[in-house]
Parts: sequence; C-alpha cells; structure tokens
Amino acid sequence: MATEFDSQLIESVAVRRSRLADALLYADNPTERRWRGTARLFLFSIVAAALVAAICVAVAFVGSLLSDQRREQEQRERQSASAPARTADPYAPIHRTGV
Repeated sequence: MATEFDSQLIESVAVRRSRLADALLYADNPTERRWRGTARLFLFSIVAAALVAAICVAVAFVGSLLSDQRREQEQRERQSASAPARTADPYAPIHRTGV
C-alpha cells in the first residue's frame, strides 16, 4: 500500500513539473503546447519521406546510367565483332573520287 502511494506521489510531482515547465515556456497558450509536439513529429516525418524519395530517385538514376553504359558497350562489342578486320597498310594507294 505504501509503495502505491509513493509511486502516485512521484508521478504527480513529475506531472506538476512538466506542467510548470510548459507554463514557463508557453505561458497561457495551451494550443501551442498541444500542437508543438505533433507539428514537430509531422515535420520530421516529411523530411524523412523526402529523404527516402531522394534516395530512391538517385538509385534509379544511377541504375539507368549503368544499364545504358552496359548496352552501349555490348553494342560496340557486337559492331567490332561483325565488322571485317581491316589492317592499315601505310603503302596502300589512296583513292580519291570526284574532282
């Protein structure tokens, strides 16, 4: 029974200190007290969502760049494999057409 009274007393002192601190910080404006914690949590969640979205966009962008580079490299390899091998002969005559 005594421990219940002690825990109730400690809890009531904690609540009173919290109320006094809120009254000191926010004076007579209970609306600010009520919305301040909720607004802060809401802003933190918006920032977190923006950060997650930015990371997703960055990962998609880098993945797209890498796949484009891989495609271009494969295309160059196919072109080099299908093109006939030319050896540069420095003594070959140069054929000009036209004028």
